[in-house]
Amino acid sequence: MAAAAGLPTLTPFNKVALGNGSVETLYAADDAKHPKVLAVRVNAAAMNSLPTTPMHDGQTCFDKAGDGISLDTDCASGHERDLWFPKLNGLPFKWLMFNWQIHGHGPTHVFDQPHFDFHFFLQDFSERNKIRTGSCNLVINCDDEATAKKTVPAPYAPEGWGMPGAAGRMGNHIIDPNAAPANGDPFTQAFAYGTWDGHISFWEAVVNKDWAAQTKPAEACRPIPQTPEVEVSGYYPTQMCTRYGSNGDLTFTFEKFLARTAPAGAEAPAWLQH
Repeated sequence: MAAAAGLPTLTPFNKVALGNGSVETLYAADDAKHPKVLAVRVNAAAMNSLPTTPMHDGQTCFDKAGDGISLDTDCASGHERDLWFPKLNGLPFKWLMFNWQIHGHGPTHVFDQPHFDFHFFLQDFSERNKIRTGSCNLVINCDDEATAKKTVPAPYAPEGWGMPGAAGRMGNHIIDPNAAPANGDPFTQAFAYGTWDGHISFWEAVVNKDWAAQTKPAEACRPIPQTPEVEVSGYYPTQMCTRYGSNGDLTFTFEKFLARTAPAGAEAPAWLQH
């Protein structure tokens, strides 16, 4: 596949339908099969036909009032697609939860604009599936919300991060309150960490759809905030980028992977190690 601006040639891996088009994962690796680029592409056909109704597709719901599920009031996660990544040497990410959020979500004035959520999961898919829906927060089981919000101990957590909350079938989310858009600066592309049971469970990029479609950045990159230490040794990205191709495709990437070594005594759960 032809390379996008500033990228090596990307190899397609997994594709699913979205609107009248598709969303797919792609990658580039070195000769030792270590990751160089991990990408998600929403093609032009999908960008021009993103679902508008209902607000959510019904994959993450809970009947709060016991009167039948409303896709607008009893659900979360927007329009979700699950995709897979290749098994590259040292790649900590196993799969992707992609979410198209037509009306955004809370917190107000932070992520309440139409956007894409790219959840790069370190947590095993089957373990993620055990996170139940329920009546708390963003349709998460109340006991599971407590598990999701367990504090990630130093040195595996970014200092000073907090907000915005836990969701069913995902876990908790934490962001830097001093970074855009939480600090009031414009919402373009942002970064969050996901947590579950006192561990980092996913890395999430959040991309404002209108910003991308209107400004059409050939290459908009920013550094990824790093935790002081990682629980599992591997290759971790240090930069994220959004590119809007001349053909109308949107390509999001994790790039500039660096080898990181877990400190002696790190006790990662099984779902982070396989």
